[in-house]
Amino acid sequence: MKSIAYVTTTFPTFAAFLENEVARLHARGVRIRVYTLRPLRSNYQPDHEPLIPLTRYVGSPVDPRSWLALLGWLVRRPHVLIPEVARVMWASRGSPYALAGHLAWLPAAARVATLVEREDLARVHGAWAHFPASVAYLAARLTGRRFSMAGHAGSDLYRTQAFLGEKARAADFVTTCVRGNRDMLRALAGPGARVEWIYHGVDRARFDGAGRARGAEPLFLCIGRLAETKGFDTAVRALGALKARGLAPQLEMIGDGPDRPELERLAREHGVAEQVVFRGWIAQTELLPLYRRAWMLLAPSRVLANGRRDGIPNVIVEALAMGLPCAGTRAAGLEEAITDGVNGVLAPPDDPEALAAALEPLLREPARLDRMSEAARQRILGEFDADTNFERLWELFRTDGAAAGPAR
Repeated sequence: MKSIAYVTTTFPTFAAFLENEVARLHARGVRIRVYTLRPLRSNYQPDHEPLIPLTRYVGSPVDPRSWLALLGWLVRRPHVLIPEVARVMWASRGSPYALAGHLAWLPAAARVATLVEREDLARVHGAWAHFPASVAYLAARLTGRRFSMAGHAGSDLYRTQAFLGEKARAADFVTTCVRGNRDMLRALAGPGARVEWIYHGVDRARFDGAGRARGAEPLFLCIGRLAETKGFDTAVRALGALKARGLAPQLEMIGDGPDRPELERLAREHGVAEQVVFRGWIAQTELLPLYRRAWMLLAPSRVLANGRRDGIPNVIVEALAMGLPCAGTRAAGLEEAITDGVNGVLAPPDDPEALAAALEPLLREPARLDRMSEAARQRILGEFDADTNFERLWELFRTDGAAAGPAR
C-alpha cells in the first residue's frame, strides 16, 4: 500500500493512537493524507506537530469548495452518488442523530473524493466507525478506491449503528481495539466481514518502567477528558468514602472537559477539595514522572444509557507499562487490561463505596501495590506491545485485508 487517505474528526489530539499509526505509516514510506471533519485544535501532543503538514480540514459546512465538489460528482457520476446517498439515508431513517450527521457531512465526502482523486491516493480509511467512516465510504465509492475502517468505543460504535453493518461489509477490513467490539461488529456485519481485534498498544521504549518508585504519600491519578463516560465523579465520591474511613490520598485530575465544574463541586460537597488537584492537559513527558511516583491510576468508566462508552483508555496501558497498578470498573472492556487482584482492582461501575472498599486495603498495606507493580508491566509486554500490533495493522494495509493467518 503506497498511499492512504485517513478520514477522522480532528487531528492531531492529546491522544496518541491515531497519531502513532499515521507516523509509523509515514515512516514506512506510505504517502498519507489526513482529512479532518473538524478544525485543528490547539491542545495536541508536542511530539505530533510534524504530522500537521499531512492534515487538511475539509468539514466546513460553508466551504464553497465542498459544495462545488458535490455538484461536480452529481454531474460526473450520478449513477454512483444518488443510489449510495439514498442507501445511507435509508439506513439512517430510524436515528435523527445519524440522519443529521450523514446529511451534514455529505459535502465533506464529496470534497474528500475530489482530493483523493487529485492526489491519486489508493485507499480511503475511516479512522472512526461513525461519520468519518461514512465519509470515507462515500469517497471510496465515488472514486473507485479501496475502503477500510476502524472502530474504537461508544462514541462511534454504540451511539448509533445506522449504516454501520453496511460499511463493515463493504470494507476490505475493519479493526477494533476491544474484543467485545469485535464480537459485536462480526454479529452486526455477518460472516463476510473481516473484523480484526488489534489493541492500540504502548510504546515500550517511552513507557519503559524506568525510575518507578512509589511516592511516600498516597497519590491517585485520573487521566482523560473530563466527561461522563470516564466516571471520574465516581472517583471523587470514592475519595469522600475513603476520608470517612480515615484515609486521605491525593488525587490529580489530568485533562479537561465539560464535567470539570461538576467535579469541582463534588469535591467540595464531599469534603475532599483540598485533596483533588485539577491539572488540565499536560504533555506525555510531564506524565512520566507522575506515573513513576503515583500509587494507582483510577479509571472508573461507565456505559451510558445511549450506549456511549470508553473502551480501553490508552492511559491504562501506559500506566501498566510503567508498573503503575490500575483501579477500573467492569465496563467497556477494562477487564481485558486489568486483572482483579493481580495488576490492579476492579469494581462495579457507578459504585463509589465498592471502589473505596477495593482501594482501602491497598492504602493500608501498600506492599500489595508493589507486588502488583511488576505484574502490571508483565501484562503489557505481550498483547499490548505497539510494535507488534502495528505489524498486524501494516499487513492488513499492505495486503488489502488479505493478510495471512486467522482473524482475531
